[in-house]
Amino acid sequence: MAEAKPKAHKNSAQMAKIEELSKEYAKTKYNKATDKYLGILRAKIARIKKAMSEGRRQKGSGYAVRKVGDATVAIVGPPNVGKSSLISGITNAESKVADYAFTTLDVIPGMLLHKGAQIQLLDLPGLIEGMHIGRGAGRKVASVIRVSDLLLFVVDDSTYRLLPRMLNELEELGIMVNKRPKRINVEPQQSGGIYIEYNSKAAPTRQEVKEVLDSMGIYNAKVTFFEDATADDLVDVVSKSNVYIKGIAVLNKIDRIADASIESISNEIYATTGMKPVCISVANKSNMELLKDAIFEALDIIRVYLKPKDGAADMQKPVIVKAGSTVMDVAKKVNERKSAELRYAYVQGKSVKFETKVGREHILADGDIVTFIY
Repeated sequence: MAEAKPKAHKNSAQMAKIEELSKEYAKTKYNKATDKYLGILRAKIARIKKAMSEGRRQKGSGYAVRKVGDATVAIVGPPNVGKSSLISGITNAESKVADYAFTTLDVIPGMLLHKGAQIQLLDLPGLIEGMHIGRGAGRKVASVIRVSDLLLFVVDDSTYRLLPRMLNELEELGIMVNKRPKRINVEPQQSGGIYIEYNSKAAPTRQEVKEVLDSMGIYNAKVTFFEDATADDLVDVVSKSNVYIKGIAVLNKIDRIADASIESISNEIYATTGMKPVCISVANKSNMELLKDAIFEALDIIRVYLKPKDGAADMQKPVIVKAGSTVMDVAKKVNERKSAELRYAYVQGKSVKFETKVGREHILADGDIVTFIY
């Protein structure tokens, strides 16, 4: 990954402190004598992560990008792999393109229209090693990534082995790709101290849980572990220091790679990252529709068509919402103010066997046709 001069800022110091404390924690052997010291280290790490999470939510820490459309996709990757060409090739953006590194100097937005959805694509400056400690535009790039709905990792035959390091850089910034938070529920209470319910085989001890929650200013709560977890997992859940985003790997420039090599590279990408890449050539426009379909599917969105009470459904302009959305969710997206007056709806499509009267909390499926009754 390309190098850049480091920039000193508060986030860098916090990351460095976490790394220092984590190393100290890892090398300290657990016994009764060190138990208290380990607890102090855990508490310090928790407080720093909480402070970092709060700092990330403050304004002015990143690029000023206005989210528009039905979903936002960030295009990321090392410099000079064809990100700008890609966004120009599948949207109406006019990104400045040249055949050398660091041509994309700012965030370039474009709009992909696919299957009735308006999908905003953001071409970001190249990811570089050391982003998490302030190198390059790391903090600004991360601020855009954190509010995106999907990440598109673009690489070519000369950079694909950087993918694991890119994922590691993002994890250091609290951006977890194709992962999910541990199923830990922390329900604050008015009194009673800390009550813990274990529904898993491996979980932090009561002392560890209390240390973490004390460091977060939580002294009364019911904590339930639904799966195996560590004290670090509890820190991340309570501090909300991480964001969890889906990612797709894209192998570009396959027009210059032999078929056998494409298969070999694809297998290696999958083995090292868990992502099965979409193989394309922007130059030859190969598999561009395949990529569009992959983006749409990964966004986990559905199309809902509106039908007036005494008219035909508009099958040209679907309402795009997240999978799992209810009738009320669609009504709010159509008209937030009027949605309060919604009584029920008639639905036909995959979510019902035949046209059915349903309540506001009915969960819709892709392609459903809805008639609102106010």
